[in-house]
Amino acid sequence: MLRVFSLTFLFLIVCLSGFPQSGRQKGYSESVSRGERVDAPVSKIDPNSKSINSVGNSDSDIIRVETDLVTIPVRVTTKRGQPVPDIKQAEFRIFENGVEQEVAYFSTQDEPFTVALMLDMSYSSVFKLAEIQDAALAFVNQLRKDDKVMVVSFDEKVRVLCLPTDNRKALRYAIEGAKIASGTSLYAAFDKVLNENFRNVPGRKAIVILTDGVDTTSVTKKAADVIRDIDELDTLIYPIQYDTFDDVRKSRRNDAQILYDDDDRPYVVESPLVKGEKEGDYAEAREFLQDLASHTGGRVQRVSSTTNLNSAFARIADELRKTYSLGYYPSNEKTPGQKYSIRVRVYRPDLDIRARDNYSTARKRL
Repeated sequence: MLRVFSLTFLFLIVCLSGFPQSGRQKGYSESVSRGERVDAPVSKIDPNSKSINSVGNSDSDIIRVETDLVTIPVRVTTKRGQPVPDIKQAEFRIFENGVEQEVAYFSTQDEPFTVALMLDMSYSSVFKLAEIQDAALAFVNQLRKDDKVMVVSFDEKVRVLCLPTDNRKALRYAIEGAKIASGTSLYAAFDKVLNENFRNVPGRKAIVILTDGVDTTSVTKKAADVIRDIDELDTLIYPIQYDTFDDVRKSRRNDAQILYDDDDRPYVVESPLVKGEKEGDYAEAREFLQDLASHTGGRVQRVSSTTNLNSAFARIADELRKTYSLGYYPSNEKTPGQKYSIRVRVYRPDLDIRARDNYSTARKRL
């Protein structure tokens, strides 16, 4: 009798242990690191537990914060991409380096945004000025009435056409004031918006930028500087990218000179490639814009026509209306420049969660 009882007891221990169980569904959904499989194994925990055993730790998707409060924009959808609007604060969990943190800040989808609308006004744009202005105006009109928007245009120079406001008439005048010119100081434009305009703006923030991503005229700023800056702020970034490589190559062919050799045979001479004309420049641009989105929880929209452009703006406006924000005060003291992993869980199954997965405490500034 004692032997039967012991065997039964051992059998129950095995069944209740952490061995994989085929067909068993998790009771929660979790954000994943960039490049990680959505179905990657994670440790099972109870919703009331204060720690977990395994959390991804990627070097990407980092934010650096000046204050103790770490804030994270979170987008929650079904597997079919439909937003889930009714999640309560108690259903969210945040883990830093595997240790659960108390959710100290919770902002619903109804909280307003401050949005920087950045428009690339260089000659290389595949869209005409009127098309860009019409799409930008339509985007502003799709935002909520209490969302504030600032308008920035950039070519070789960076121009703040309108500081953050909810005055739609002022925004219309600002967008209609954008003009096409030469050069593309993309990195300098980000530097101005992030460090001069957004660093001290409270609440939820987002940047929507229309560009090909190729910088040709920034003097003191590089792509790495922009990534470092966005890692310090809790700002979503949504790049709308168009590809100008074919147009640039076509323009070069049209500008090529036809010369003749000593036997009067024609040959074509093209000028040396400059910044913004090389295939590698466009590969770097794609990587840069993808990094902007991945580091902040946004998403790149790639467009090739006016219809695509309008649809991209509409999708972004819709996502901004359906984004949660979470915040917590880290439970341990931090070392400047140290990286920490973040995971966000929602205790409902079969959901997709898009959020940052790392942050780093701010380095000391000189």
